[in-house]
Amino acid sequence: MSAMMHHLELGDLTHLEASQLRRRLAELIHQYVRERSVALAETILCYIEALCLHPDDCREAEQLCAYRRLARHWRCLADVQRLREQQGDQGWQS
Repeated sequence: MSAMMHHLELGDLTHLEASQLRRRLAELIHQYVRERSVALAETILCYIEALCLHPDDCREAEQLCAYRRLARHWRCLADVQRLREQQGDQGWQS
């Protein structure tokens, strides 16, 4: 993944269809399993937030709550990974 993809702004994602956002989100999560990084976790978070704001997605409160919980989870993962990287701990990486 290019460094540019790691620095997406929410506005950059607004032109995508909800199905494209969900498909790319799934790809990013699979990538995170292989190569954990703060930037990747934050990119995933950006996609989740874009889905929360998407007019064709999250019409139901239950779905929005699920995305919000997922966003909290990825925010936490980014914070944990940031601490690991600052401490020089590779954590789960091989």
